[in-house]
Parts: sequence; C-alpha cells; structure tokens
Amino acid sequence: MYLEKFSTKISLTEHGYDIIYSEGEFTGTVSYVRYVSEVGRVMKGKPVYLMTNSDMGDIIECVHQKSPLSSEDFTTMNMEIRTHSRTLIDEVISQRGPQK
Repeated sequence: MYLEKFSTKISLTEHGYDIIYSEGEFTGTVSYVRYVSEVGRVMKGKPVYLMTNSDMGDIIECVHQKSPLSSEDFTTMNMEIRTHSRTLIDEVISQRGPQK
C-alpha cells in the first residue's frame, strides 16, 4: 500500500541482507541477520532471518508529506514495513537459496 511506490535494492551483507528503499532524496533501510539455531529438533541447523534494524524515518516522512498519516496509519505502515521487507527477503532466498 505505502511501500509499493518506492524502489528497492537488496544487498547481501556479512551477516544477512539489507533492503534499501528509496525515492529521490528519501532512503530507508531494513536489515535482516541470518541466524542458525544450534538447539531443538525441528529448527536445529536451519537458517532463520531476523529483522534486526529498521531505519525508515525518511520513507515514513516522504509518505507523510504526500498524504498526512494518522496514528492508525503509522501503525499500518509499521506492519507493512515488516511484512513487505520480509516478503522481499523470502523471494531472494527462494531464488538464490539461503546464505552459506
């Protein structure tokens, strides 16, 4: 809804992925780190990607300038940042396979 208008770039980092959103001078980054569980029968040895950082203030400001956001809109946008970035990560992983 809000984020579809922004261009995105996915960068491989030392520990996972960064998703960079941009439009003009506005940029934002969401970072995911690869974690491999060493315990448990089900998840042991399987990679999981955890969102560890979200610096999306400029992107939120860009959206707010175009159409003022209510407090409910901010909540919706926060959830969209989480789901949209995770969907992009899942797409990359399904195409490239998990990081080694």
